[in-house]
Amino acid sequence: MRKKPQVDCFLLIVVSLLCIIGVLAIFSAGAPFGYIDDNAPPYGWAMNQLKWLGLGVLFLFFASRLNYHFYKRFDRIVILFVILSLLLVFVPKLGRQIRGVHRWITFGSFQIQPSELAKLGIIIYLSCSLVRKKDRIISFIGGFLPYLIIISLIFLLVMIEPDLGSALIIAGVGFVLIYAGGAKISHMLYVAALGILPVYFSISKIGYRKNRIIAFLNPESDPLGIGFQPLHLKMSIGAGGLWGMGPGKGNEKLFYLPTPHTDSIFAVIGEEFGFIGTSLIVLLFLIFTWRGLKIAKRAPDELGKLLAIGLTCLISGQALINMGVATVILPTTGSALPFISYGGSSLLTSLVAIGILLNISKQSKLNKRNGTRG
Repeated sequence: MRKKPQVDCFLLIVVSLLCIIGVLAIFSAGAPFGYIDDNAPPYGWAMNQLKWLGLGVLFLFFASRLNYHFYKRFDRIVILFVILSLLLVFVPKLGRQIRGVHRWITFGSFQIQPSELAKLGIIIYLSCSLVRKKDRIISFIGGFLPYLIIISLIFLLVMIEPDLGSALIIAGVGFVLIYAGGAKISHMLYVAALGILPVYFSISKIGYRKNRIIAFLNPESDPLGIGFQPLHLKMSIGAGGLWGMGPGKGNEKLFYLPTPHTDSIFAVIGEEFGFIGTSLIVLLFLIFTWRGLKIAKRAPDELGKLLAIGLTCLISGQALINMGVATVILPTTGSALPFISYGGSSLLTSLVAIGILLNISKQSKLNKRNGTRG
C-alpha cells in the first residue's frame, strides 16, 4: 500500500502561491524607481526578494526537518537573544537609523530587523515556557505576571524604535498564547483595562500617531498632508475595479503611494489586478488560517498546539492588519503583508514559521500512523 506523504502539501502550495504573487508584485511596484535611479537596476527589489526567497526556502526546509521539541532546550536563550537584538538597534555604528527610526542592525552589507525576529522568538519562548509551567499560569503573581513583564518589555522596546505595527502584533499574539495556555480571562481583562491608558497616551501625545488617527477618520481634511496616504490607498483600490488595469499598468505606485513595494503592496495589487486579484490573496490567507488552526487542533501535544496557534495568528494577524490599512478600514500602522511585501527579515521569519508548522503537521501524521499522541 502506498504511503501518504508526510509533508503538508496543501499548506506548502498556499505559501508558494503567496510568494510567487509577492515577487511579481514587487517586480511591478519597483520598476519605476529603478528607472529614475541610475545606480539601481530597474528590478532591483524583485531580484533582492528572490535572493531572500531562496535563502528562506533553505531555512524553511531546515525548520521542517527539525523536531519542534528541540526548541524547548533553548527557549530562554531565544528570548534573551531577542531582547539583546532589540537593544542593539540603538548602538551607534551597529544599529542603522533612517529618518529617526531605529529598526535595523547592520553587519557590513547585511542587515536584519530584530522586531521580525522578536515575533518568532516570543512565540517559541511562550509556547515552551507555558508547557513547562502550565500549572502556574492560573496564578497572577507566580504565573501570569512574569509573562506579562516579558511581553511588555519586548512591546516597549519595539515601540520606541518606533514600530507600532510590530509592537501590536507581538502583544496580540503574546496574549493569544497566554490565553490558549490556560490563563484566567479575569487576569487578561484586568491587564487590558490598565493598558488602555498607556496606549491612549502613546497615540494622543505623539504627533505622527495622532495624525494617523486623524487622517484615518477624515483624510479629506488635509488631502495634501496627513490625508494623502489614505486617500491614495482608496484611489488605488478603487481604480482597479473588477479585473484591474493590468500587470504593470497601475498609476498610484508612481510616487503617490508611499512604499508601494512594502506596506502599500496590497493596494498596488488591487489597482493592477482588481477585486479578483485581491480576493485571491484574501482567499489564500483564509485557507492558510484554516490550515494552521487545523494543524494546531491535530498537534501531537500541547507544545505543538501552542506553537501552531501562535505562528498561525502571527501571519494571519499581520495579513489582516496590512489589508485593513490598505483598504482604509484600519489606521496606518506600518505592518508588512507576509510573503508578499518586500523585506528579507520578514520573509525569512515567515518561512521559518511555515517550516515549524510543517514539522508539527509531520509529527501529527507520524504519531497517528504509530497510534500514539503526546
